[in-house]
Amino acid sequence: MITRIKSLLALTVLSAMFFSCSSDNDNSEVRNPADETYVLSYQTTDWDVYVWQFESVDELMTGTINMVGKGIEQAGALVPVANTFFALTGNTEGSVGYYLNTDGNLAKTANLFTGDSYAYGTTDDNKLVMINSPWDASSTQNEILIYDPATVTISKRVYDDFVISNGHFLWPTSVNVSGNRLFISTFERDKDWKLYQEKAVVKVYEYPSLTYIKTLEDSRTTAIGQYYTNSGMVQTESGDIYTFSSNSVLCGYTPTASHSGILKIKKGESEFDANYFLDIETSSLKGKVLSAYPAGGEKVLVNYIPVDIDADQPNWGFLNYKSFSLKSAIIDLSTKAITPVTGLPDHAGDNYFGFGSALVESGKIYKSFVTNTEGRVYQIDIATGVATAGALITGGVDLPAMTRLTKKQ
Repeated sequence: MITRIKSLLALTVLSAMFFSCSSDNDNSEVRNPADETYVLSYQTTDWDVYVWQFESVDELMTGTINMVGKGIEQAGALVPVANTFFALTGNTEGSVGYYLNTDGNLAKTANLFTGDSYAYGTTDDNKLVMINSPWDASSTQNEILIYDPATVTISKRVYDDFVISNGHFLWPTSVNVSGNRLFISTFERDKDWKLYQEKAVVKVYEYPSLTYIKTLEDSRTTAIGQYYTNSGMVQTESGDIYTFSSNSVLCGYTPTASHSGILKIKKGESEFDANYFLDIETSSLKGKVLSAYPAGGEKVLVNYIPVDIDADQPNWGFLNYKSFSLKSAIIDLSTKAITPVTGLPDHAGDNYFGFGSALVESGKIYKSFVTNTEGRVYQIDIATGVATAGALITGGVDLPAMTRLTKKQ
């Protein structure tokens, strides 16, 4: 999978019985710091990925973070799911889950072959849904899998054809489950990786049967999410789902007359809310939203590119650090109130990592950002938007994912 990611258009483009049913970043439960640890993934400049265990978010705010030759080397993307840190890879050795054993140390589950998953998302019942897609267009059949970290098994898998009437097919960008519905956002592509994005398109399935129901379309905005970031849909604490469309050159798209915007799917429904649309291009941000990260309650942290400079950005630039022009903001999705993030330099995209890269703790977000001079962790106050610089990242570029783990009992 990592090899295929790098080659995109020639771009550098648990044993059973885990106990926790709470969200990794949920601060509402009674917590005992002695039973907790934190883990993050660290990516070197040579694309090697390491897993590092640390004891306090204070360690993210001082000194340097350098895991070259340290930590646990692990191929693939790291995904926080149900009190585990799941290393998702299509390599032959298979994916593996990390968890905190009774001694407070990281331990690994057995390996499990999952395939080349390009889109994934966690569920309300502590599973991970993955979408395996044929990158080379050798088939239009996508495989939808449900991974159960409590049993370290694939509990369900089905195939579905993502082809559309014109012969092109839909490529998954984000996955979200709310109640008994699974939502997969997509963009349209052809076999040569030309992208089409005239409208927002979401495929809807029953969950957990994975039976296809219908496809939603909305022309108020454009394709949701982008390649491999998995940050195009967010479910807030209310259970509502919000989608984020960039309409951006920086994300590999050819912009249309429609605007970058946010759509809503109400909890328990399977349609876009006709009464909700947040136009990011005409908002106070005057921007195009690239990615979104849960910030507790109904809020999200978003990265965006100003509208007036998007056309001058490198195509697919969010993938390979060639643009350092992104800005960030906190958005209350229920009220549409926008709070710009201050104290954070203009920064690059997530280099196709996104899901799980923002850790929420006690009203603060911890996330790495890459500027034209360095990679560094920043702490962002969710209420005020004020960012504080933290640890410098050396020997690498960013921290693709972070989460909190609790000891297995």
